[in-house]
Amino acid sequence: MLFVLNLLFYSNFVSAQDIAIEGKIIASDTKEPLSFATIEIRSLKTGTYSNEKGEFSITIPEKNDQDTILVSSLGFEKKIVKISELKIPGINYIELNNNIISLKEVIVKPVNTKTFVLGPTDKKPWQCQVANLIGGQYGRYFENKKRKQGTLKSISYYIYNLGHTNTPFRVRIYYADTQNKCPAEDLLLENVIVANNNGPGWFKIDLTKYRIQFPKEGLYIMMEWIYSGDSYFYDWETPIKSKDGKSEKKEIRKMYGQTLGNLSKQPSQGFWAKGLGTTWNHWNVYYKGYVNVMINAEIAIPQ
Repeated sequence: MLFVLNLLFYSNFVSAQDIAIEGKIIASDTKEPLSFATIEIRSLKTGTYSNEKGEFSITIPEKNDQDTILVSSLGFEKKIVKISELKIPGINYIELNNNIISLKEVIVKPVNTKTFVLGPTDKKPWQCQVANLIGGQYGRYFENKKRKQGTLKSISYYIYNLGHTNTPFRVRIYYADTQNKCPAEDLLLENVIVANNNGPGWFKIDLTKYRIQFPKEGLYIMMEWIYSGDSYFYDWETPIKSKDGKSEKKEIRKMYGQTLGNLSKQPSQGFWAKGLGTTWNHWNVYYKGYVNVMINAEIAIPQ
């Protein structure tokens, strides 16, 4: 049995009651375009991305013209824009300010470290996770059991033999919200977009140069499906049971990108997921035994 992450896929079909919006996301200081910026409409639980030129287009029902759009890009401050301000014909420019973070002074001293691998390292998955949404994210929580601040050296994702194993995706790493026990702000503030060209199996990404801290509270690591071309779509046949459970039929679904392996046994905080315009969902509360996604991390901890 394959676990399918069913999230909303937003259509670009425009009806007479729809508003078509075109925009371009740029940096406020350099005026350079921001590619793969995220545009979300929370009220509709949908959204889109900007392309390599920072451009985007999206359609919304006219009745929602008083709603807002949340625009975000890694390394920049988020911005809320009224849809009514974007109804002007032609390209609407949206400028984002750099996210300036004040860091405390750090005194660097030589220190011995030991590298630990957190998360599953199994050679084979139990089943796999299938995503049918561009813009979907899912991954897992990594607890810092030693309660010592360390450094994240690498991340590995298990790419399952289904779909397009070489589909580019974005690495997302989040601080842990200890109060709500869910992903918080981005810990990785750069666009790290990678593609696995080695076929099915573990795909390792070296993150040493980013000097990402491993906080005492732990962190969340996700895979984010970004649009990289229609060639990464594929048809997936799945059985659909009747309401009485006595019969089933085959249904062809349009899927995108690669799939991740999973295991039947999961940690306490387990699997987390979100789509464009949605909030984080703790899926293992509802699907115990089906959503332990295969992602692991190498952590260097001071001794």
